[in-house]
This record gives sequence, C-alpha cells and structure tokens, in this order.
Amino acid sequence: MSTRPRPPLCALAVLSAGLLFAAGAAQATAPGRPVARGCDGYNYGQCSVPSGLSGVTAIAAGAVHSLALKGDGTVVAWGCGPDHNFGQCSVPSGLSGVSAIAAGNYHSLALKDDGTVVAWGCGSGQNWGQCSVPSGLSGVTAIAAGADQSLALKGDGNVVAWGCAIDFGQCNVPNGLSGVTAIAAGYYHSLALKGDGTVVAWGCGGRDSGQCSVPSGLSGVTAIAASDFHSLALKGGGTIVAWGCGAGNDDGQCRVPSGLSGVTAIAAGTFHSLALKGGGTVVAWGCRAPAAFGQCSVPSGLSGVTAIAAGTFHTLVLVELLKQPCRVPKVVGKRVASAKRTIAQRHCRTGKVGYAYSRTRKMGIVTSQSRRPGRVLPARSKINLIVSRGRRR
Repeated sequence: MSTRPRPPLCALAVLSAGLLFAAGAAQATAPGRPVARGCDGYNYGQCSVPSGLSGVTAIAAGAVHSLALKGDGTVVAWGCGPDHNFGQCSVPSGLSGVSAIAAGNYHSLALKDDGTVVAWGCGSGQNWGQCSVPSGLSGVTAIAAGADQSLALKGDGNVVAWGCAIDFGQCNVPNGLSGVTAIAAGYYHSLALKGDGTVVAWGCGGRDSGQCSVPSGLSGVTAIAASDFHSLALKGGGTIVAWGCGAGNDDGQCRVPSGLSGVTAIAAGTFHSLALKGGGTVVAWGCRAPAAFGQCSVPSGLSGVTAIAAGTFHTLVLVELLKQPCRVPKVVGKRVASAKRTIAQRHCRTGKVGYAYSRTRKMGIVTSQSRRPGRVLPARSKINLIVSRGRRR
C-alpha cells in the first residue's frame, strides 16, 4: 500500500496528519509584483496577494502561506488561514536588512545582510526544531526550508541543518560534504549542489520515492529544487532532469515536457513542477487528478516573469512591472547575499558566483565583480562575482 499523503478531505485532517506538505524557495531578481495561482479547494489565503504589493525582489511559497522580500529588505507574508496559522505569517517586528527568504510547511526563514538567519512559526504542535536557529550561526549565504528541517549554506561551502525531530535523515549532512554552492529542502530529503556541477542528496529514510537517488552521471547542474517526492536539476544548457515520483507518488511532476529548453530557473511543489524560460514565460507540469488545484494553470499571456515558487496548492510568480536598464552597482566589499539583493534592485542579475581564498577579505565577502560600477546595461544583464572563502588554512 502506498504511504503517499493525499490532499486532506477537511481542515481537521490536515492538522491531525501533521506531515503533508512541501516547501518553497526564493530567487532574487528585479523588483516586481507577485501573482498567485491555484488554491482551488484549499484556499488558506496563500493566493490572496496583498493589494498594492510591489517592489518585490524575491518570493517563496510554503504549504499554506506565501512570502515576499521587498527591495528595502523587509518581508511581507500572507495566507495562514483558518486552523492553519502556526505563526509562519507573523513576520517578526522590526525585521529588516533581509537578503533572502524561504518558506517551509509551518515556518519561515530570512537571511539577513550580516549573514545571520531569523526563523519564525513552528507554533501549535508543529515545532520540530526547524525554528531553532543554531547559536552563533553566521557567515550564511543561502537558506532553504523544508517540512521539519531548515538548511543554511555558509560562505565556506559547508551546510548546516537543524530541526528533524521527525527524522528521515534529512538533517544528516553527509560527512565531508564541502564546496557546496546551492541547497534545497524537500519534505523527507535535502539536496546540495556542488561547485563542480554535481548533486548530493540525503534523507528519504522510510519515505523513499526515489527523490534521493541522483541519476548516475548527472553533471553540469546550475540549480536544484526539492519537494515531497521528487527532485529537479537545471543543467547549464537550460534543460531539466527530474527524479523520484515512485512508490505511488507520481502526479506527473517528474515528467518534464518533451523539448523543454532555455530554462533559467526551476521550482518543485508537492504535486507539480515549474520552469521559468529565458523569455519570461512559465511552464508547469504535474497536477494529475486528484492533485489538481489550479497550480498548473499558467494564465494565458503571462510574460515578464522573473522568479517562480511552488507550494503545495499554489504557484507564485514575480512579474516585472517595467523593463528598466541595469545600472551596475558597486558590490565589492558586501556580503554575497546583500550583493545579490543590491544587484536585483538595480534591475541586473547575478551571474556566475565563484569562490576563492583571500588574505584581506573575510569569508562570504565579494572580492571582485565582472561589470564596472556605474555602467548602464540592458535590463537583467548578468554580473559575475568572486566571493572570499577567507584565509587558506
């Protein structure tokens, strides 16, 4: 018999089941306006984007809530409707200087410009330690939020995990794992992308649908995404590889559309997958009945999309309001997370991020950039960065 958690029949079933939903992740981009789709039959407010919300540079989609990061470094949350408010929408008072966000099932994470992490939510019996940020954690450059785990990537390429009071091994970072450039948190597993373009997965204990079985020979990967029962990898040529969806957990989310190419970003929801193409259009797949809640219904004519996020019952996209030229900022000397946010605010894009040892710069600080500050370039031009790993030991 499949262990697959299917959509709940009522709100009470959601709460009593406990472990049901997937997590979402954010991408920094040019300021824009969030648009949400889905929520059919399971509307907890996560599709009700606050009126007038704009100037957003990153988005994240959780199980029953959505997050937006504004260009001024503040966070807006919505959703968490009746019987689903565990504090994940209660943004801490005075929170500012945020450079990245992540949305889990019942918790939210924010990465600050100073490399520290703030967590909130985890209330009413949904606390598995995922909101208990390790004391002294600093030098963080990226974050990811899963069902009952949180992940942080440090500037030295190492991964820190916490939570997992309900343990599927997703917090057991493999010994010796280093040189990591990106992370993703699913329901029962965690993913890491290494600087050499290979992917490492861990977890899946007792809930293995193949999402931890990285395809043999997979390389040249530039981005990753993780959800309940599947994993996604974006390759350098703009194509997508998907794996998992076994043990009766196939809603089509691993069936990448034939011929799909030119992809620049990916996102993985519980029952669906998303791809953002270079021209600002979105492709969605999965959502096989009875797991169709409108989250795969891409609005006709939707364009100008700069970021995507996939939740359990909804899809969140960020639409650029007006094509503005890229005005290259000076980001040398900034922490990498802050540099990325500044680049997005100027309607540019962060390109390749390399890491090198430095005698003069602390770990996680940008030491050089590929574009000269002050230049005016076409909208969303890429700025490559070199980030310090600190002194060689």
